[in-house]
Amino acid sequence: MRLLADLWWDLADAPAAECDAALRHCLEQLRGLVGACNATWVGICRQPEVAAEDPLLGWRIRGVEHLHHQERRLSMARELAGRLDAGQADPYVGAIARRAGQTRSNLRRELVDDKCWRSSWIVREALEEERIDDRLEGGHVISANCESHFALDRCHGEQPFDDYERDLLCFFLLGSRTFQRELLLSKGLANVSSLFSLRERDVLKLLLTDASEKEVARHLGIGYRTTHQHAASIYAKLGVRGRMGLMTLWLRGGKTGL
Repeated sequence: MRLLADLWWDLADAPAAECDAALRHCLEQLRGLVGACNATWVGICRQPEVAAEDPLLGWRIRGVEHLHHQERRLSMARELAGRLDAGQADPYVGAIARRAGQTRSNLRRELVDDKCWRSSWIVREALEEERIDDRLEGGHVISANCESHFALDRCHGEQPFDDYERDLLCFFLLGSRTFQRELLLSKGLANVSSLFSLRERDVLKLLLTDASEKEVARHLGIGYRTTHQHAASIYAKLGVRGRMGLMTLWLRGGKTGL
């Protein structure tokens, strides 16, 4: 509990402009806390219109970060997300989607049995090379249409995760709502009209500091007019009128109700 409290404080004290560094610190601390070999964060959003036959109930992967094997896993994640977007079903991901709507954590065996786990094409293609044999998964509800998920892995031959570790992850999620909300906001995943581009994310990080737009432009090596256009696009996507509205959104949840 003390280690969790320390992690909560670390995340609460992290500057708004350093969400990516805070996430990496979070993944490393969670990995050590439960004795995992790797840790992954996934941001998922639900599409406004859901087809009746959609196996994922409208939920789609929109952001992924890994602690280890980052480059290989990100490349694989893009391919897998594309196949899920195209409607390809997977028993493991489907089990996660069916539990959406409440903050929770689950042992792998609570989500799917051994047979379903082995039949998952995502498990075979993304995890088998690292000999991942067990997983602890938790999701935090940010709004009705977006959730923040953490997955912790153990390799073949290691002891499976247990109830205590499952409850520890859930307790972390319940106590880190502000961090989860800011994390999804920083990636353009929380109640925005459309996703942020990579450049908009760069500009957003600096808008959350005391740098002026001219200083943001100099730091990124782009023109002031381009920077201003990116800033205006960010404000429009978040539904705020300007920088003061942006900061209010970050501090209090603003119009999104997050």
